[in-house]
Amino acid sequence: MAVSFCALAGVLSSAILAMPPEELNAWQADLEVYEAEIVARHIDPFTVMTEERFRQELDNLRGALPAIDRDQAVARLMRLHHQIGDGHTSIPLWDFGYHRYPVEFQMVDGQVFIAAIGADQARALGAVVTAIDGRDIADVVAEVASHAPFVENAGSRAVRIARYMSVAELMSAIGLAEHTNRAIVTLRDNQGAFDIQLRAVESSQYTASLEQRLEYRRTFFEEDVLASAPGLSFSYLAAAELGYIRFDYYPSMEQMTEFGSAVRSIMERENGRNLVIDFRENYGGNFYVGLMLAHELNLLDGVDWAHGVYVLTGQITFSAAMSNAAQFSDILNARRVGEPTGATPCGFQDMGSFNLPNSGLLVTYSKRHFCFAEPVGDALPPDHPVAVTLEHWRDGHDAALEWVLEDIASR
Repeated sequence: MAVSFCALAGVLSSAILAMPPEELNAWQADLEVYEAEIVARHIDPFTVMTEERFRQELDNLRGALPAIDRDQAVARLMRLHHQIGDGHTSIPLWDFGYHRYPVEFQMVDGQVFIAAIGADQARALGAVVTAIDGRDIADVVAEVASHAPFVENAGSRAVRIARYMSVAELMSAIGLAEHTNRAIVTLRDNQGAFDIQLRAVESSQYTASLEQRLEYRRTFFEEDVLASAPGLSFSYLAAAELGYIRFDYYPSMEQMTEFGSAVRSIMERENGRNLVIDFRENYGGNFYVGLMLAHELNLLDGVDWAHGVYVLTGQITFSAAMSNAAQFSDILNARRVGEPTGATPCGFQDMGSFNLPNSGLLVTYSKRHFCFAEPVGDALPPDHPVAVTLEHWRDGHDAALEWVLEDIASR
């Protein structure tokens, strides 16, 4: 009797999970489009994953569709697309209507911790994550890693794992959360272990939900911003004769030209000798726009071009930001300080995209292949390594910028 009941439960479970025929047909059509478009548009999709394996994995997904739901289909396609193996070939889930747990995870030295959260759960800030819904965090990290988009090396892998651990539907679809709308996170701080419950919010509410935040970058410059543009700010520290450019994302070419001209005027007025360009949280854009900034800065005759120019890099120095960091080392004689970049200096870039016609899922791919540094490795290394630690996050200590200030003082 028990056997019959279990068998019936399995049938009922499969029936609940099975796709309706209309949705199944729509997904089958989407996969046809996906296959044709990736092969046609990607500059070289089979350098890591063989074409034979790609088509076999796609056939396996087609065969699985009748027994899985939409979110599981998305997750399975993310996993397949991830295996193509370059950071600009991804399924990022942008504007897909998914929910997120109101928390910002970060990952440092293999440890996942909470870098931002709501005010009502402030104790969790800086605490280390040990489990999610009872699953050991090492297992969670390994599973999310096989789906996470925009991964090129160890740096970007850590960043993207941490970011996609908060996507509720993905975590549920890959079996890491019991429910799509909530999760129990087990944490450890200096007082011991404790749990918090996170209820998923709409993506549009996510940023506003993070009321308490840790920050490893020094913020004293932001008190006196002298020039700005979208994604850019410039401040000046007279005691160090230092101009500081916080470069978080790319504006238009016209906006960059105006910003660079303003920076040049201020540096000339203040007799600035030193420059920092901070790419540590720049996800990329148009590196030709970054070259316009270099053009404007290169017109400054008062800068110590032998020793006084620094580029700060980190795990979120992606794409064009990595490219500009490499280029600035050459054309501005800048020394790179911080951590290796999250992007490889010799690989696929220049992202294109298309949407699947029925699901609307956004698919990105690489259109070009660039090399920006020799010797070629999977990350652009700093000239002066300065790691970011968990304690730096907890204490708000900007170790890379402190290194620069000490180097200036020593001269």
